[in-house]
Amino acid sequence: MFQLAGYLGDKDEDIVSPEQDFLVTGCGHYRLESRPVFRTIRPEGRSDYQLLYVAGGAGYFCMEGIESRVEEGGAVLYRPGAAQDYHYLAEDRPDIYWMHFTGRGVERILSDAGLLGTIFQCGAIAACPVLFDRIIRELQLKRLGFSAICSGAGMELLSRLGRGNAGGNGPDGRIEEILAYFHQNFQQEIEVRECARHFNISESWLIRCFRERTGQTPQRYLTDIRIRQAKELLTSSSLNIGEIADLVGYENALYFSRIFRKYTGVSPRNYRSRENPSLERG
Repeated sequence: MFQLAGYLGDKDEDIVSPEQDFLVTGCGHYRLESRPVFRTIRPEGRSDYQLLYVAGGAGYFCMEGIESRVEEGGAVLYRPGAAQDYHYLAEDRPDIYWMHFTGRGVERILSDAGLLGTIFQCGAIAACPVLFDRIIRELQLKRLGFSAICSGAGMELLSRLGRGNAGGNGPDGRIEEILAYFHQNFQQEIEVRECARHFNISESWLIRCFRERTGQTPQRYLTDIRIRQAKELLTSSSLNIGEIADLVGYENALYFSRIFRKYTGVSPRNYRSRENPSLERG
């Protein structure tokens, strides 16, 4: 069983904080790989709020005697005092994120996000695992301002789940996921056909809806991200052209230079010389 977690304190504690509007007290990620069954039973529930997000596979959640199978993209919310009884089966390959939170403003925040029930069909939202992972990392390292960062990420997480639950994972919502995917993975080789397959949509649908949403083809949008990142590195770092090419997703420095010139009208070297001559080298 893979497990990763971070806590506000040194361990998992049932913390209630009526003095703050919103406070994340714990966050984690686990995958059931070899253990056949994993079950959690809390007849009296907890004093805080708990959110579980099914990033992959499925989980089984019993609410008032009725068991529901929640699959990828689903979320479950337990409020303070609500009995908890849920389990996972290894055969379903469950990939689960969870977050505990508290605060006097929680119900308002949940209401604003449209999360008024207990089980939600939010869809596979690319940004959510990123936000969960950020919270986990901040809770583990506890650097200056970590609690505020966790609270901000936690509220964004609830808002994104609420948007998905409200239908934000229709055409517009799916394109938003693909945009986020591009911004997070531009350094890797991304083929439009493979991207469409990854999001379980047709290549033609992706190209058409992407153009309607952004005014560009997916490939042009991806290239724009890479060129913007290259410009930033050319003017703010001493990395050479080959290193910058690799960092923005081009294995071949000559090909990168050709693409850069095509989109900017100047070579990477001349761009650096013009914008920040002190960094010009090799």
